[in-house]
Amino acid sequence: MAALKGAFLSFGAGLLGALPNIVVFQFNPDKVTRTPKMPDPPPACDPSGKSNAKQQFCLPGETMTFTLRVDASEMLAQGNPIAAASGILPTLCALEMLMIPSSAMTLSVLSSLAGSSSSPYQFGAATLPTILFFWGPFRILPVAITSMSITETEYDTLLNPVRADVTINLQVLLPSQLAGDMLGSGAYTYSQGVKETMAALNLANAAQFGVSAALSFST
Repeated sequence: MAALKGAFLSFGAGLLGALPNIVVFQFNPDKVTRTPKMPDPPPACDPSGKSNAKQQFCLPGETMTFTLRVDASEMLAQGNPIAAASGILPTLCALEMLMIPSSAMTLSVLSSLAGSSSSPYQFGAATLPTILFFWGPFRILPVAITSMSITETEYDTLLNPVRADVTINLQVLLPSQLAGDMLGSGAYTYSQGVKETMAALNLANAAQFGVSAALSFST
């Protein structure tokens, strides 16, 4: 069976009006660094009295970091017309658009067409599109891309990049950060439910391991 590809899925990007922004990874990253983090605990000393360090008012957060490799060599060998005309620039631009609020982009275009020099943010706060990070059927997470580092390493004759490494830093968004976003909240709830199920399966493994270990020590 062919290996699944990781992907970013953004259905509120508003590209060219209403198109979604979907970036399927050409090559899955070799590694993904995940950093779950607890909310800050209560202070050790509190003048109001004793505090319970186990009390948490927020769910734990999580960040992720990985590097994507983007390469047009195979597409160029196959005669792909998009790669021949623009290299991997479409993929890089699609990744960058994940960090740009769609409303800000639309207002900027309309402002330019109207000859206005006003900033799009003068019309109010812009909203980032919902981004889902697909990393297999058990992990579909709402995320925000906090930073991105693009290293272009080769170009064609028109200076279009044909090879690059893209390091991406993600912040998993919590339900409290997804007010009114049913798609993002649903993805988080689904992935959290899968995590609880997997933890229960690990309990079965632990029980089996305990029985096996006891038997091995008794012989």
